[in-house]
Amino acid sequence: MTEESPNPFGLTLPLRIVQLEECVKVMDAGERVAAYIYVAAGQERQIQMKRVSPDEGLAAAKLIARALTNAITGQM
Repeated sequence: MTEESPNPFGLTLPLRIVQLEECVKVMDAGERVAAYIYVAAGQERQIQMKRVSPDEGLAAAKLIARALTNAITGQM
């Protein structure tokens, strides 16, 4: 598949990662959100809110973006 061809996810490459105060999101070139990862800065807040740290959220977003890009382009 090329970047311009349709894909089963309906996303347009390239994907990008946007970090906000309480979430990290994976977005496509058309500004569609492919994934949200909710984060919390402090360990106590992470436990109370059942959220991951900002670093863990960023790592998860990178993994999601890579996996979606590979699936769209047909790479393994």
